[in-house]
Amino acid sequence: MYRDYRPEELTYEKTLLIRSEQVDMTRRLRMSELFRLLEEVSIAHTEALGCTRRETLDRGLLWIITRQIAEIDELPVYDDEITIRGWQGDMMHVFFPRFYEIERDGRVLVRARAMWSLIDQTDRSIIMPEDYGIELPGRPGSDDMILPAIVIPESAGGPCASTRLVTSFSQMDINGHMNNTSYFDMIDDAVWAGVSARSGSSSDTATAANIMPVPKTLYINYMSEIKAGESITLNEYKEAGTLWFEGTGEKPYFRVRITY
Repeated sequence: MYRDYRPEELTYEKTLLIRSEQVDMTRRLRMSELFRLLEEVSIAHTEALGCTRRETLDRGLLWIITRQIAEIDELPVYDDEITIRGWQGDMMHVFFPRFYEIERDGRVLVRARAMWSLIDQTDRSIIMPEDYGIELPGRPGSDDMILPAIVIPESAGGPCASTRLVTSFSQMDINGHMNNTSYFDMIDDAVWAGVSARSGSSSDTATAANIMPVPKTLYINYMSEIKAGESITLNEYKEAGTLWFEGTGEKPYFRVRITY
């Protein structure tokens, strides 16, 4: 499916207004919505490059993300007009590296990277894209994609908090597993529980915005699928300026590192 692409085709751009349902009580963009917007741009760009559901979903192939990072200078807020740009780097064997920027008024607020792959819908194994004739072009000058595994250091000690959760039908997506953006809602709830316990919870928007911290970096490793009805434990670890979250059950499902 590879062909020559015009330079402007190698970057996908979308401008939109942040709606009320996309923000939390601080009026800032939800973490889950941030990553959902990036995923939507990825899918739209992939289809614009000619890799549509006919080449993937209709052939029993599913897109997944294995690792993802966002570097945040500032989060958009309700009613902001933002522009999201996404592009792909050079393919890395079975991985499709993608890069993103979120801009407001000419200033980049968020930079992000993600590593995508395709899996077989039946056996859930990663496939070789060339076996299916799938190849996507990288934008010249893209940075290298280096996203190492997250390791929770021994110095963080044991979990400072643990929450037992059961996944629900509403958290599942088209791939038949818990959508990765739902992880960030769970994590936001855990962070809010901690800061509100220390500061006193409040329904006042200004107070909530003052006590709920905004991450500087948010990095996640997706390790295993979580199906509907599964029980997971969300463990939280803490060290100066950094939080780690690990979702575990019969096996580790994901790890997240957040710096402030």
